[in-house]
Amino acid sequence: MQSEKQLDKLRDFSTQLAERLKTAPVATGASLRLAVRIGSRAYLVEMASAGEIVPLGDVAPVPWTKPWYRGLTNVRGRLVGVVDLMQFSGGTALGPEQAQQLLVIGESLKSSAALIITRAFGLRNLKELERLEAANDGSRPWERVRYRDSDGTILTELDLASLVAFERFSAIGA
Repeated sequence: MQSEKQLDKLRDFSTQLAERLKTAPVATGASLRLAVRIGSRAYLVEMASAGEIVPLGDVAPVPWTKPWYRGLTNVRGRLVGVVDLMQFSGGTALGPEQAQQLLVIGESLKSSAALIITRAFGLRNLKELERLEAANDGSRPWERVRYRDSDGTILTELDLASLVAFERFSAIGA
């Protein structure tokens, strides 16, 4: 469980991030992405497809589902399915020390799902990043392009619309 101090820090960060989004110039809005860490990997998420970041609370397991589908949780009265993207992508499941927050997928994508993330770490402007290459061989269509920021961090653009449209994402039954 997270301490009250950690929860206060997360609330402060979320408030600051929301304020930055409100004051960001409209012209650069299309190129702004939310940067999140999932395990050891860094991702960029389009602002329009991200709903909110919330602390990872209690998750009720759902029997007879895939291992990457962790269960259901309540986010402000809305039941959302909790997905471990690393495990869904064929990797190792995130451990408790890596699973700290949820990235709730925006309602505009008509999905009641959230991805487990380690942490959100700010905003990135695509215009300020070095574009590298396509993220993969097409086996994970939700990963678009890789970028490098000024600190040398490699970030993969995560297309949440492609993820929720991917047939296997909604096929949670074991």
